[in-house]
Amino acid sequence: MTKKQSNKSSRLVRVDMMVGLAMILVVLGHFTVGSEPQWYHTLHNWIYSFHMQMFLFLSAFLIRYTYKPVANVAGYLKYIWRKFVKFFLPFLIVGIVVALLACVFKDAELTWGHVGHSLKTLLLYPRWSETSFLWYIYILFGYYLVSPLFFRLPQWGRVVCCVGAMFLPMIDAGQTLAAYDFSRYTFFYCLGVLCAEWIDEIRSVKPWTWALMSVPFLAYTYWVFAESAAIGFEHTQLDWWYIVTGTASIPFFYLLAMAIEKTIVTSKTLTLISKDCYWIYLLQMFVIWGMVIVSKKCDIPFTLFFILTALLAIGLPVLLAETVRRMRKK
Repeated sequence: MTKKQSNKSSRLVRVDMMVGLAMILVVLGHFTVGSEPQWYHTLHNWIYSFHMQMFLFLSAFLIRYTYKPVANVAGYLKYIWRKFVKFFLPFLIVGIVVALLACVFKDAELTWGHVGHSLKTLLLYPRWSETSFLWYIYILFGYYLVSPLFFRLPQWGRVVCCVGAMFLPMIDAGQTLAAYDFSRYTFFYCLGVLCAEWIDEIRSVKPWTWALMSVPFLAYTYWVFAESAAIGFEHTQLDWWYIVTGTASIPFFYLLAMAIEKTIVTSKTLTLISKDCYWIYLLQMFVIWGMVIVSKKCDIPFTLFFILTALLAIGLPVLLAETVRRMRKK
């Protein structure tokens, strides 16, 4: 490995750790069994106020950082086909399987009309489908579609798009083709792309500066956990607030990754989670649903259920991904 390649690889360690942390938050935010204690509601509200914004930012960062230029239309079509097979095809397969399983568990009549309606909902209104938890894969594929075109803009053009995207959440875009989600997260896509291009400048920033930039998020976090039990706080649904909380979380989690980077076990664990985050995102709800059934039958206390399910929802997809990789090598 050359010195240049080594430097490039080392730059991604903190980003990988941030992805790992974000993936853990995604899993922790999906626990609903109908009898959650107050502390979990507070944790859930805190997580949902910023975690997908940060996750989309990191995804956009990696899209840009690992991007290989597409020279022509044929190259673009090949690029999209690879992303379709990797992301959208599993989205379709899992979506249809879940729709069929939902039909069985609800004792509903299974007909071609039902399958067609489920597929239409999955493609046009992913948030309303049986697999609404996979909406992120849907919009991620959309951002892959536009990335080769977006990257062709001059950098000042991408900066202008980033500033303009801050105002998109104010538009009532509707739910068709996940337009609402695209309007809500495009700012973080643009910001992630720009940060990937400015990675050298970002790495030169002193730790105390990151600590200073983390203060707003720490103050917000203190407010959520200190006040929610007393006033029953529920995170606001104002879209501009998601811009604020999502943006504020990024410096804090970069600082956290920087702080635990030298902790070998933690660093390797988060990097492994980052490596298999797609598998975790795709399969974690199946583990959670299964554990909900077990919890109700065995009357498992929520805290124990929370810990066991989190470990399994992360560990089992990672184990499956590793098994598949080993089988492919044989």
